[in-house]
Amino acid sequence: MFLGQLIHQQRLNKQLTQSELAAGICTQNTISKIEKKNLPPTIPILIKICTRLGLTLNELFTEFNALDTASDEGVISAEVALLAGDSGPAAALITDIDFKATEHPYPAIFFFFNGYLSYLDHQSELQIFSAYNSFTAAIGDDTSTLKLLLNTGMGLIYQEAGEELADFYFNNNINFINQLDHINVIDVQRVLFASRHTAAYMINQHRIDAAIEFLTKALKLSQKNQIIKQVDHLYYLRARARQQSGRDYAEDRETALVFAKYLKNNALIAKIKALN
Repeated sequence: MFLGQLIHQQRLNKQLTQSELAAGICTQNTISKIEKKNLPPTIPILIKICTRLGLTLNELFTEFNALDTASDEGVISAEVALLAGDSGPAAALITDIDFKATEHPYPAIFFFFNGYLSYLDHQSELQIFSAYNSFTAAIGDDTSTLKLLLNTGMGLIYQEAGEELADFYFNNNINFINQLDHINVIDVQRVLFASRHTAAYMINQHRIDAAIEFLTKALKLSQKNQIIKQVDHLYYLRARARQQSGRDYAEDRETALVFAKYLKNNALIAKIKALN
């Protein structure tokens, strides 16, 4: 049985027409394509269809292996934007989701969106930890680069609270990144995100040489994969580290400024200009 057949059968079991199933979610034509051509819709649409039919995404993944969340362009774009500092797309994806529901037929990354956005919005620690607990349970694979997002999210919370546990999570990032081999584009974005927050922590801990080495490795990874997003942060942090250690930081500062202007990162531009 394929993805379309399962949805078709469950729709019949619920005694719904295609139009009734599609109402408020998508077009009737989308349902028709799923059932007749086995063409999966985007993740947000599929989540709503599954909820209406009483199905979970886990059932679809496990039984058919027909859909890969990492292939959904909308989710990938939202994640890349969030990791680079633009929270809008990720917030829009999860705005109507009830994370307190008994069953969670959502991609693991949605729980990171929930936790990290809650952190950025200064929500209660209980709410943030609850989201990250769900994220932990949803990851499943210890080798997934989603672990970098989890470690970073937890590290930021403990760092802000001035607790030593931050060291545990950021060191986990260092060990994880040092063991990485073959990675795809979204993995690289996660590595860069984890690298810049881990390096910032290292700088605050006065581990300057280690931070510079770590940032240089991240910059080489971005260059190898021709990725620009987040590079402004990496150059800024390396400039900061070099400044604090009395080294020449002018080139890194200017490079950071060029990228920040190109990426229209106004908040970072102000920080870069403050480096004197």
